[in-house]
Amino acid sequence: MPLSRQLGLSLLAVLILVFVGTLWINVNNTRDFVAQQLASHAQDTATSLGLSIAPYMAEADDLPVVETMMNAIFDRGFYQSMVLRDAKKHILLEKHNPNNVEDVPQWFREMLPLEPPESATDINDGWTMAGSLTVKSHPGFGYQQLWQNAVQAFWMILAVFIAALLMLYALVKMITTPLLAVVKQADAISQQQFEQIKQIPRTPELKRIVTAVNRMSAQLAKLFTQLTNQAERYRNFAYQDPLTGVANRRAFELAFEQLLADSEQHSQGYLLLIRLTSLNEVNSEQGYQAGDEYVKLVSQELKNALKQPELNGVLYRVSGADFVVLLEDAAKQPCISFTQAIIAQLNAIEKSEYRLGTAHVGVGSFSFGDSRTDVLERADTALSGASVNSEKWQLAQQQDVQHSNTQWRTQLNAILQQNHADFVAQPIKNHKGDTLYAEWFARFRTDQKHSYLPMGQLVPASVRLNYAQKLDELLIASALTQLKNTPHAIGLNVSRLSLSQARFHQWLMNTLPQDGATCAKLVLEIPERALVNGTQDLVHFIEQLKSRGVRITVERFGAQLAAITHLRKIRPDYLKLDGRFVRNIQNEPDNQLFVQSLVNIAHGLNIQVIAEMVECDAEAQCLLDLFVDYLQGYHIGMPTDTSVSTSNVS
Repeated sequence: MPLSRQLGLSLLAVLILVFVGTLWINVNNTRDFVAQQLASHAQDTATSLGLSIAPYMAEADDLPVVETMMNAIFDRGFYQSMVLRDAKKHILLEKHNPNNVEDVPQWFREMLPLEPPESATDINDGWTMAGSLTVKSHPGFGYQQLWQNAVQAFWMILAVFIAALLMLYALVKMITTPLLAVVKQADAISQQQFEQIKQIPRTPELKRIVTAVNRMSAQLAKLFTQLTNQAERYRNFAYQDPLTGVANRRAFELAFEQLLADSEQHSQGYLLLIRLTSLNEVNSEQGYQAGDEYVKLVSQELKNALKQPELNGVLYRVSGADFVVLLEDAAKQPCISFTQAIIAQLNAIEKSEYRLGTAHVGVGSFSFGDSRTDVLERADTALSGASVNSEKWQLAQQQDVQHSNTQWRTQLNAILQQNHADFVAQPIKNHKGDTLYAEWFARFRTDQKHSYLPMGQLVPASVRLNYAQKLDELLIASALTQLKNTPHAIGLNVSRLSLSQARFHQWLMNTLPQDGATCAKLVLEIPERALVNGTQDLVHFIEQLKSRGVRITVERFGAQLAAITHLRKIRPDYLKLDGRFVRNIQNEPDNQLFVQSLVNIAHGLNIQVIAEMVECDAEAQCLLDLFVDYLQGYHIGMPTDTSVSTSNVS
């Protein structure tokens, strides 16, 4: 029972007892007073009437006179009975009034009975006793007086009782409101929402409690901000170019190695090597300050070009005069258009001192399994050709093994008509070997037996041809049909494009099982970039999913620290570290510091951390020493066919 209710009921019980006790004492005292008044009234009447009729008691003929005198008094109605007796106790005259009481409830008379005493007086004739007179007052008038007094007392005490109740309510409210605010603030602090209680109570004890909790909340908010800023400083120091603010060569190497080795995503795209061909001349002739301005000007133009929402590109400065743009999941023609747009922008800012031109661009393609050195050599060879090319850019010559858009559209339509997907599952485990959930990766068969379509090309094609949402819906629907028979929870990736569509939100909420236990076995993995570019609709969508029991994982976390500010809003269950920070982490102190800071932030928000792409025991041990909660990778568990595991369960 809440404290407010306990206080309220306790004080209410006291008030009720006071109310009933006060009323009862008042009515009882009034009844005693009325009884005394009735007795006194009867005695006075008996004495005075006895004296009046004494002279007429000697003669029997005078009895009518006595009766007349008794009637004159008795008929006023204040008496219940009058009895006149002679000296031998024989009744001479007797008068009675009915015991009727008007305007007084029967229950009141039964609860507070009035029994007026009989008052008697002796009647003397000289020295001789002539008789006795007994008088008894009528209780009706006493009841009426007692009832009126009780009613008046009831309403007066009731008014005081109601006023006391209002004061009691105000008192309890004054006590419990700050306490409830403290409880609410404590809950908010546990969720890393460091709010302040604005209404400070005046009661000294409560004021001290509220002030102390506000002070604690402010300190924790400061601590969490310091952790976030520390993580950002680690990241900037290790992975950011101090002059331009873009990612540096170290960040490029980590990110590109992860892309080329990511067997889960099978990424492919294009690498643009951009060289500021006049930088050496500007540094020599005009000084390094002018050279720095040159570098910052080009960097800003490149960042502006990458702001296009349909581009999935990242800019890096890999040396003094060289920038690299990684266009992930990009097709050939959009890459060419983007390169031409860059050249046009750089030509527009060209100055007379840039005698060799603002910049030249060499473009080389990459895909899963390529060597970083080979890709860079292709781009560098193309850059050499671009330096003598009037267009100032060149695409490295390479056999194009990708399907055309028409072929991919035909293939995607066939997949959607088939309405089925095969999956392989890779477990995510803790240091004890307990499985958190298994991430499922889709596979689609080709016409050839035991052959599958390359997902690294299929997924970008689905995005390029606006099939991403339909493909996600197919994968989720296929997985949900197997969900009840799986021994563990399953994780499914959802594309950033689908997450931005309200139609997909509605479809998924309608498709999810109504059974909460089944929904609890589903974990949706959303990309970190979706948080940065997300809207309030995405936050509401995630809240709906969590209310149904679905768990949320933010994958590839750490690449963009801006996503940290969104974690408080969506409260994901898990964060999956970007693989670039996991590879060879035991030999990378910078990555260790950065990962440790991210883990501290996540644990502060009650979010568990998963590390993917763990390939050896040294990596696993280092991550566990950094308090990472769960691990995923070929060292932890190989992907297995889900049809085998589900059939074993059934």
